[in-house]
Amino acid sequence: MIDPLSLKSHLLRTWTPFFARHGNFTPVQLAAIPPILDGENVLVISATASGKTEAAVAPLVERHCVATISPAMPGLRILYICPTRALVRDLYERLKEPLAALHIALAMKSGDTGPVSTANPPTLLITTPESTDSLLTRAPRILADLRAVVLDEIHLFDGSPRGDHLRCLLARIEHVRRYRSQETDREFVPLQRVTLSATLPDPEGTAARYLSDDRVAQIVRVPGARQILAQIQPMVGLDDLVTALALRAGGEEQIRKSLIFCNTRAEVEQTAAYLRAHLPFDAAIFTHYSNLDPALRLEVEQGFAEASVALCVCTSTLELGIDIGSIDDVALIGAPPSLTSFLQRIGRGGRRTAITRVLCLPRSPLEEVQCQALIEIIGREDTIWDLHPKAYLSPSVLVQQSFSILKQSPTGGLRLADLRRVAPTEIEDETLRQILDELVRTQYLRRGRPGEWRAGPALDELLDAHEIYSNIGGDPLAVQLVDAYSGRVLAQSEGRFQVGETVQLGGRTLRVVWRDRYRVGVRPVDGLPVENLRFAAAPFAVSLDMSQAVARYLGFAPHQMALIPVAEGSWLFHFWGDVYGEMLAEMLQPYFAIHEDSAPVTTVNAHCLFIPGPLPRLPTWNRADAQIGLHRLLPHIEPFLEMGRFHKLLPPTVAEQAMIDACDLPLFEILYRQAEIIHPAPGLRIHLEMLL
Repeated sequence: MIDPLSLKSHLLRTWTPFFARHGNFTPVQLAAIPPILDGENVLVISATASGKTEAAVAPLVERHCVATISPAMPGLRILYICPTRALVRDLYERLKEPLAALHIALAMKSGDTGPVSTANPPTLLITTPESTDSLLTRAPRILADLRAVVLDEIHLFDGSPRGDHLRCLLARIEHVRRYRSQETDREFVPLQRVTLSATLPDPEGTAARYLSDDRVAQIVRVPGARQILAQIQPMVGLDDLVTALALRAGGEEQIRKSLIFCNTRAEVEQTAAYLRAHLPFDAAIFTHYSNLDPALRLEVEQGFAEASVALCVCTSTLELGIDIGSIDDVALIGAPPSLTSFLQRIGRGGRRTAITRVLCLPRSPLEEVQCQALIEIIGREDTIWDLHPKAYLSPSVLVQQSFSILKQSPTGGLRLADLRRVAPTEIEDETLRQILDELVRTQYLRRGRPGEWRAGPALDELLDAHEIYSNIGGDPLAVQLVDAYSGRVLAQSEGRFQVGETVQLGGRTLRVVWRDRYRVGVRPVDGLPVENLRFAAAPFAVSLDMSQAVARYLGFAPHQMALIPVAEGSWLFHFWGDVYGEMLAEMLQPYFAIHEDSAPVTTVNAHCLFIPGPLPRLPTWNRADAQIGLHRLLPHIEPFLEMGRFHKLLPPTVAEQAMIDACDLPLFEILYRQAEIIHPAPGLRIHLEMLL
């Protein structure tokens, strides 16, 4: 690690605006700034609020902006990509002062902002993947002189449809830059890439997916976390939440502002409505989730930050580093679905202190054990599991990219080579042709000149609605809920609403007073809600790492399963999570089906199966049987798999293979072959039965 005084001397222009007020560098800044200054591609892993943003931006500005840009050479040099619109706005406010001191133009672009000037582009642009896609279709030349890209909160992208999207966008940006190099007869130099994260299960794999070029990426890990004070309080009903919040507000800690995380939007609405009716002390109550209109979310963030006593009930949208003021306490209703989500949520509390206070509210003995397992794992440096699902690129993103590239094309045509540039090499040209042929069959595309595809009538409606830039979400032509009198957009929903019915939004009751094709007018009414706003939220799957955290908390090794005989059969605790648990059940069905009177193997939860008899060891692995079982299982587990917004537009055979790839049969085989079934001691058996 470089000496602070020496590092300061390398930041001649950026030290004062970025770091002088703090007087020193944080540990992550000392570790990350030198390789970034040297032009390396760097993955930075460090705790929330440790100074990662400045560790990335300051050296990139020093290297690519203040030393090289003159009034005669304007242009966009650094692209900073965030996972949410709120984080775009938050980072803009954070960076505008130091960049203004350097006379460096800063702008932000998201669905909440206006367009970026192409005639006078900023030097640094903060945006989202979706807005980057829009920029590529409308003004790709603005990216031609880009020098560096920062990918923030990369763990929220990687392994998801948005990660697929981001990888395609990076390839398209490099194509634009390569074309400009050929135009100007300059040597092509790949983008410098920096990615940031608070936690990552597979840093090496993530670096290979997003930082790969001719240079070897450096991984900078800086340990260190705040003290966690966690309390587990079982919750039978929302009255238990009210009691717990009242005790914490009146206790020695004098809790004044709390985030309350729920796992679904419906839970957010129910919780907020109950708190408004039953909270025994005065507090402003807010709600925050993705379907709320951006203007409403901004009001919530600003209102919560300014309030002296407040509660904000939210989903994962506030897991990120959005500035909503100092948070005294974080409450979790139920266990989150993954270790990453848990770390993000508790990381929101006590950011300006050395202590994070967490209140876990499990609603069952199973959730209580999951919460205990997650708390126990904090601070451990060893990993839960040294195997990670392989990275794959879902072909549904190629449907979305076909639409986007077509919109970008100055001729209005799409060729196979255009799609080939963004598709990974493992996807063959024949598969790309099948995807394009299927889009012709469904009238999203039509054939043009030989070797060319053009927009079809079904695509025109998506283009008119500007719904081609995202690879996530449900129906791109979803219903908007608007204020019946002002027309102000309140939320997006995929429900069907009738005039006269009531819905719940923001913890308040609204009545539908009119509707047209894509808009529903509502007005507030008094009284209790009779129906929750219907969101098309996919069920979440408990992950392998979450289930393995439970196993380790109970004292099991990663490869161990526990078998508990009962009168009707046995409980088999596999600790493989939802998807691999379902796959195991399919593998065991034929083993027990030889007895005609045998009961079926059934799933109890993400950690356990019921089997209709003893099982000394798993049956011998048979890959053909595993493939057959997985094919049968696909319709059942599809809701658990994040396949992308346009998955249903793929050819059936391509869509099926994509789901098989997502299940990662080779990893399942490793789990299966290593599994050892043990019979737990009586004391451990009692703890296991709590999971049922």
